[in-house]
Amino acid sequence: MRPCTILRVLGLALRHLLGKKLRTGLTVLGFGVCVNLYIVVTTVMRFITDDLDLQVQRFTGILFVQSRGLTGMSGIEWPPISSTISDVDADHVLSLDAVDRERSTAVSLAALAPPPFPTAPPEALLVGIEVGQEDVFLAGAGAMIGRPDFRGASPDAEHPPVVLGVLAARHFAGAASARTEVPSPVGPIALAAPGSRIAVRGCEFEVQGIIEPETNQLLRSAVMTPIGAARELLRTPDSVTALLVSPARASEIEPLQREIEAAHPSLMVVSDRQLAENARQLLDRVNQLFSVVRWTSVGVAALLIAIVMFVSVLERTRELGTLRAIGAPARVLISMILGESAGIAVCGSAIGVPLSRFVIRQALGPDAAGIRSRRIEWGAAGILTSFGILAALLPAGRAVRVDPITALRYE
Repeated sequence: MRPCTILRVLGLALRHLLGKKLRTGLTVLGFGVCVNLYIVVTTVMRFITDDLDLQVQRFTGILFVQSRGLTGMSGIEWPPISSTISDVDADHVLSLDAVDRERSTAVSLAALAPPPFPTAPPEALLVGIEVGQEDVFLAGAGAMIGRPDFRGASPDAEHPPVVLGVLAARHFAGAASARTEVPSPVGPIALAAPGSRIAVRGCEFEVQGIIEPETNQLLRSAVMTPIGAARELLRTPDSVTALLVSPARASEIEPLQREIEAAHPSLMVVSDRQLAENARQLLDRVNQLFSVVRWTSVGVAALLIAIVMFVSVLERTRELGTLRAIGAPARVLISMILGESAGIAVCGSAIGVPLSRFVIRQALGPDAAGIRSRRIEWGAAGILTSFGILAALLPAGRAVRVDPITALRYE
């Protein structure tokens, strides 16, 4: 068609959409909600996948020793909050010749707040670490403010030191003795300030620093403190939660795993390979659910447009018959119906994309800006628009088959 003809067809489609404002508005809103749902589900799924990969990568070459039989959604409880290892067993494992004691540590873990979303660690996770072994857990992560370790803190200080992940620092900001604000793409974020005091289960701790946020969800949730203070807080003087064990040589990781399990049948040793496999199994289950939600949103969006276009054609049978009777080409009618469909899809996408950004920001807070993807947003708008236009082909085909004589008699 000529450009002028295309413009006339699009103008006719627009006038008809504006003539049915309520129906058009509700359809655009419904399409926008479907676009929003597709983007949010896809973005969160990518965030979970990338975050679990980062957790596994940061603990490459480390064995996790915990109580046997603890299982969760991924097959192994992670982090192993429910685990308990006696001091006797912990000391024996850490004293093995194949263990690199300088890169191994006992840990005491406890959930201080619920997880921000399913499969995530708690929003605030107490992590008791042996003093001087902080990097075994941090794996090289630095501090965005203050220090990432306990150096400089006096052993006799009234308040034990604590290093916070950014999510934990945000969680405790409201009750901290002093706060600081850091800029982010989603706006300033209030955090517990280094040097301030926070109360954890009735005990006061002094904040040493805040871990850099570009790590993973486990570190962003960490409330890291010396293991003695953690054990006192948890009232576990004779036990720890788990062990992070590094072999003296990389080639000894599997023999060391077998040696520990043979000497301590009540303990389970998890390698980074097993952790990665369990993460993959978890992601497979979650991805199945998310895929159902994602493609259901596509189906609903396409069905919305198909129903609206079909009703539109049905209501305009007389009009379309008149156009056919005066010689309007079939391609003009098809273009008009598809133009209306495309208009609904484009307007719906214009609502759905900003809505998805708002939902992600509200759900994930400081993490939202880092996981938002224009590729996912454009992909969602393109996929749902394509399905919506395809769904309009059926009513468009009906429009061109209208018999002019029958249509002119239609009431």
